Amino acid sequence: MKKTIFISYSPDTGYLERKFIVETVKQLKENDLGDDIWFDRDEKNSSTPCWFSTRIEAVEKCHAAVLFISNCYLTNSLSLTEMKILLDRHRNILNSLKLFPILFDKLNMSLIDKQKELLDQLTMSVDLTGTHNCSKSVAEKVSVVVGSLMDDLEKVALVHSKTKTVTPLSSEFNDEFRKKIIFHWSISDVQEWLFHIGITEYYRQCLAEAGIDGFMLLSLSSLDLNLYIGIDNKIMRRKILQQMLHTLELEQKREDKWHLRARSQKPKANVAYIIYDPADVRLAQNLKEDLKEKNMQVIHHNTTKLGHSKEEFIEINGPPIATASQVIIIMTEEASTSPFVYQEVMFADWLGKKITVALFKNIWNTLRSSLKAILGQCPAVDFENEMYAESLDILQYHIQPVRHVPAVVLEQSYLNRMTDGVKPFCSFASSRSESLHSKQMNDMTPVVFLSYQWDSRTQVNEIQEFLKHAGYTIWADFSMASEMHGCSLPIPLLSRSNTVMDSLQSQIYRTMKSCHVVLCCLTPKYLQSDNCMKDLSLASSLQRPIIPLLLRYVSKDSVRRAMSPFMLNFNCIDLSNERLFKQNIASVIQRIQRIL
Repeated sequence: MKKTIFISYSPDTGYLERKFIVETVKQLKENDLGDDIWFDRDEKNSSTPCWFSTRIEAVEKCHAAVLFISNCYLTNSLSLTEMKILLDRHRNILNSLKLFPILFDKLNMSLIDKQKELLDQLTMSVDLTGTHNCSKSVAEKVSVVVGSLMDDLEKVALVHSKTKTVTPLSSEFNDEFRKKIIFHWSISDVQEWLFHIGITEYYRQCLAEAGIDGFMLLSLSSLDLNLYIGIDNKIMRRKILQQMLHTLELEQKREDKWHLRARSQKPKANVAYIIYDPADVRLAQNLKEDLKEKNMQVIHHNTTKLGHSKEEFIEINGPPIATASQVIIIMTEEASTSPFVYQEVMFADWLGKKITVALFKNIWNTLRSSLKAILGQCPAVDFENEMYAESLDILQYHIQPVRHVPAVVLEQSYLNRMTDGVKPFCSFASSRSESLHSKQMNDMTPVVFLSYQWDSRTQVNEIQEFLKHAGYTIWADFSMASEMHGCSLPIPLLSRSNTVMDSLQSQIYRTMKSCHVVLCCLTPKYLQSDNCMKDLSLASSLQRPIIPLLLRYVSKDSVRRAMSPFMLNFNCIDLSNERLFKQNIASVIQRIQRIL
């Protein structure tokens, strides 16, 4: 059943604030909103590894949200994430999402300054810090809130049902509490637990009269037990709190609570976990190999075992994420909508991992609100608009401790380049429209990139002329610079001067990135050329389709060995003699058309 009203609060609240939240929700439910309210206290799956993503999905789907704003709310990462998601949705869906912020206590000035951007977007529905409300009891404050919100909440409710009757306290103990986690204990479960740890009947009754269930028990401090519950015996207070901590430790040791242990697990230094969509496997493999060459240990999800549900997927791939000290997300169009990427990002964030975005496609404006909230301030490296090799250096420098970088390269210009190459992911929001506009304005965007070795220049020239007559814009270089590089370079960008190799590589990168397809002209010398292999590696990294053209005889085994890292289909178009050239050149056009 879809629940339309989300309750957003800080899990770190103290007793009084939590009591206020619980009583407010209880009153709302008693006013026919019982089945419309999503409150984590009532959810049965709150102890599973996918709990965080389930909660965030509820934030994304709700029609209204009640936010209990306090100092505690503004310092908790979970509540801040929920707030960011709700505000993003509120902006983007023309106010059809209703927000009802309740200001519970007077905010510290430092927090107001720190969270000013978020707070400025909120208009408080109820302010409990004013002169008339601040001195009221919890019950009176609850009445103020319910009276203020009920009419508006009824408009977004779908079910309109009363809350279920609360089960009365059981006078018989049956050890049911041992099967549950504290968070889900009822008042009866707490009473049975107190009996088992040796708390006297008088103090047990104090807790029962205060309505202390497991959810409320977790918020109690020694001072709360004394002031609000009436447990004036210091020994009893200490015993309750110590036994509660002991029970929480036992919960963490349960076999099905591996994710709780993973959260406190010490990560392995120099280990990076790559998050990517299965459609980007080639790109991920290339990045993995390049990082391994830089002495990084790189791991990723099990490609042969993804599971049949999100729970199975995280159970299989969650433990490796916990071992990593760094998490890298390969952000592409496929990744932005991938359920695999989403679940891994949610779990990595819940674990508190350092996340870095390798941005191969700027899809910020199409991201779901939850990913914007979680990844917005994460560092991002721009692989889309910068040279792959330089972006790789920046990524490696960012995720690897400085002490692993040779001191000889740590000059100021290098450090500046490494530092300036990392920006918050959200900063790319404004650059997307500009880049799209510039691409739309460029009518001369090349379609085909010709990668070749100097020994096949004549045949490549014929291929180029044929494609031009067919209406395609081609990039290929026939300047002397090709003798340096051994393969294709864009004519307009190269002079015949002594251009340094870094400049050539930069020009190749920008040219190939603007093309739609890469034609690699295979000859024995091509397969032996390191620079030509770099062309293929770059094409694979940029996810450009590769069409192999056979211009000289090369054995199938040689082609397979050389090309297997970059493509699965080795179906070459044979243009190796004049007869085959005339016979098969039209197939080149057909293959390009299928891709486009």
